[in-house]
Amino acid sequence: MKDLIAISIDSGCAPTREFIQSHKLFFMGMKVIIDDIEYNDEFDFMENVFYRVVDSSREFHTAQPPLGQVLEYYNDIKSRGFTELLDIHFSSKMSGLYDTCILASKMVEGLEVHVVDTKKVSIGAHLVAKRLIELAESGLKIDDVMKRVPGVIDDSFMEFSVPTLKYLIKNGRIGRAQGLAGTLLNIKPILSVDEEGFISPIAKLRGMKKLQEEMVSNIVEFLEKRRKSIALYSIYGGEEYLGVMKETTERTIETIEMNLGIARRDIELITGRIWPTIACHSGPAVFGLACYGEKEIE
Repeated sequence: MKDLIAISIDSGCAPTREFIQSHKLFFMGMKVIIDDIEYNDEFDFMENVFYRVVDSSREFHTAQPPLGQVLEYYNDIKSRGFTELLDIHFSSKMSGLYDTCILASKMVEGLEVHVVDTKKVSIGAHLVAKRLIELAESGLKIDDVMKRVPGVIDDSFMEFSVPTLKYLIKNGRIGRAQGLAGTLLNIKPILSVDEEGFISPIAKLRGMKKLQEEMVSNIVEFLEKRRKSIALYSIYGGEEYLGVMKETTERTIETIEMNLGIARRDIELITGRIWPTIACHSGPAVFGLACYGEKEIE
């Protein structure tokens, strides 16, 4: 009898509704606490609640689902007839969710769970998840998909900018950007997630124009030797960053076309709003870009 394989993704991997629906994914949302009220991070909450109340809130943070809830989640998937699960999560350095899922995977019976640490967050984690899901749906055995994880991570790059580091510091997610704390007066940083899954600084610049130029340049440089299966994901938090995101995205596509000779039609473009799971760490005033590309096989 052929194994029935399920695939799951969490809210820290920036899924879109279309992505969840088209790939028939299971979804695990983090918990978001705003002024002592607990919410589950899901589409309705992100679209209709979080950005309406967050600016006037006193305090907000996240919490991961407890072990019992994760185990219940796995057992529910098993009850639907699945025997194997590819469970994809955002960086283990940003949350204890990955470790909790590893523990739960050893406790559930009758469901073989493969837990993935994308070592990325938000849009970067999404592009890693997207490629792994494509590989799994192509018929590749899950064990072989797991072997491809490091390479897929290497083929993805993400960058983002925030006007203040106070949220990253407050929530203990500052990572290797600690040295920037207290230095951002009139300075705009570009941050990324390094190979170990920690937030790290790429650059600090004066002015939005220079920031946008640098972000575009970083994407183009990354893709210079990765011209296959290109995907670009742009995202924003607060409404004030929507225009900046659109402008930076368009500049990126135009520069890829001009500098790399890659047609717009060959770039898969994804856009969205940053999930509360990540906005609680970064602050809602944020925008970012991520790209995926593979090297041509020689």
